Order: sequence, then C-alpha cells, then structure tokens
Amino acid sequence: MKKNQSSSSAHNWLKRAPLLIFFVLFAALAHAQDPSASSANGGFDDPNMQKPSTKQQKALAKKKKQRDKEAAKATKALLKQHMKDQSPATRKRMKQDAKEAKRNNEHKKEFFLKRWFTKKEH
Repeated sequence: MKKNQSSSSAHNWLKRAPLLIFFVLFAALAHAQDPSASSANGGFDDPNMQKPSTKQQKALAKKKKQRDKEAAKATKALLKQHMKDQSPATRKRMKQDAKEAKRNNEHKKEFFLKRWFTKKEH
C-alpha cells in the first residue's frame, strides 16, 4: 500500500509541475515589464537617447529642451487666440463638446443626478 501512495504523490507532483513553472515564468515576465524596475536611460523619454555625458551633449540637450518648451508655449498661444476669435456661445459649445468627448473616451456615464432628472425621449 505504501508503494501505491508514493507513486500517486509522484504522479500528483508531475501534474502540478507545469502549473508551477507557468507561475514562476509569469512572475519573472511581469517583473521584467515593470517600468519602475529600472531606469536604464537616465530618466529621458526617448529610450534611444542616453544621459548626456559631455559638455557639448549637455548643451545640445538644453537647447532641445528649450525649443520644445517654446514650441509648446507657441501652440498654447495659438489655441488661446483661436478661442478668442470665437463668439461666447461658440466657446461655451466647444467647451461642452470637449467635456462630453473626454467623458465618452473614458467610457464614463453622465453624473447620476443629471441622468435621473433628464427627460427621456421615447
């Protein structure tokens, strides 16, 4: 009888081995994909760009950062001017449409009180 028990326990272990291997591999892969696991590129957004080491590279990186900042500022100014060119009613409608688009893109419902007290179209 002991012989049967030992062979069945070995059989059970063989059944569970692939499951154990799967969990170990899954945990290792999940850790490897964690972005906070390591910062190999020195905190830069571009994975190909490494931390500048020479003075010339630092100067170029500083100029690039300044150009990006100025471009963002110019874009913001153009958007502000575009909004000024619209009538108040149009600005209000654009703002409402932007809020509704954001809510729809996030797959969220309207505020519950608004849903409860809006007339239904049948």
